Amino acid sequence: MAFAPAVWLAAQAELFEDDEEAEANNFPEPQKNYLGDYNDDTLFERFRLTRPCISFITDCVRLRMKATLQQMNGPSVDEMVIVALDYYVNGILSTKVVDMIQMEQMEIHEIINNVSKVLSGMVREFITFPANGEERANVAHEIKKICGIPTSMGLVGCMHVKVRPPQHDKDAFRNTMDNHTVMTQVICDCEGNLMSVENCCVGSTPEQTIWDMSDIAQQLKHGAHGTHWIIAGKGYALSRHLLTTVSPAKEKADRRFNAAHGMIHSVLQRTITLVKRRFRCLANLGHVQQNSLDKKAEIIKACCVLHNIAKKFSVPALNDTVLETMHPAENHQVPVVEVPSYAEKSRAAIIGIYFSHSSGTDGVSD
Repeated sequence: MAFAPAVWLAAQAELFEDDEEAEANNFPEPQKNYLGDYNDDTLFERFRLTRPCISFITDCVRLRMKATLQQMNGPSVDEMVIVALDYYVNGILSTKVVDMIQMEQMEIHEIINNVSKVLSGMVREFITFPANGEERANVAHEIKKICGIPTSMGLVGCMHVKVRPPQHDKDAFRNTMDNHTVMTQVICDCEGNLMSVENCCVGSTPEQTIWDMSDIAQQLKHGAHGTHWIIAGKGYALSRHLLTTVSPAKEKADRRFNAAHGMIHSVLQRTITLVKRRFRCLANLGHVQQNSLDKKAEIIKACCVLHNIAKKFSVPALNDTVLETMHPAENHQVPVVEVPSYAEKSRAAIIGIYFSHSSGTDGVSD
């Protein structure tokens, strides 16, 4: 995922051309530097991102919104990005930013929706799955170094975001922990970089159902990503590409494997925690209708794009020891499905080769 330098150079080159074109057409972008009102420490405290990172995000949004009358006659891109970031990281619009930008409430909400749509449209550029055998092997190698499980190229689970549904629709949004949420499937690598984000659904949807209808599952089914595994939690069924724990784990080797599985899958838990703590709008996205999840999905994807950009700019992680609880809930009964025999044999082979002895994986014991 070494996209940042290349994208940055391309952005700067195109922006230079756009600035010349805008000047020639007498449509100059307002030049007020809103970030100049903050020193670096205050800026990070306010927006939870660094100055270079915010500048890069602004330039990327500007490229996507270039040459539009809405941009030229309405708020500047700098204003729009500041408003959107203020909402993403705080969950509310701060008085200081509202006073500084001087916009009406309705206009501000429209800006947040517009910026979210632009950022969510950058998923293909900033949230990327390993594109070839070498990249898959590199991801698998890093995962194996941590937990001992071989040939795995990612960790999958669902991020739940609380919402306020209408009274007649509450059961559809009720998840296994009795909260009303929308849920989005995410896949990350062992460093917490998001590699796939898709399918915003109501909170009652089973994880396996979301997986089955996801684009990445269909790609794997048709051989687009080789024979690697995706490490999955208890809401999923063991299959050709989903690697789950052994239940019940009667043998020591099975327990060692399960411990290694839990160790690496906790990376996904920490990643989801970081995304939701950095972008506090994801604590609750407010009122929602079952048949209109698009705007909520765009906000979630926008925050995921920003997470990956922040990772590439080495933005410091937030200190938060309270991890998000992974779904489904401990007492939730996952539907029993028929597991293909070849999947069981493949998992058994991994356990037999790598976990039959206590030295089979570093840091994992009986």
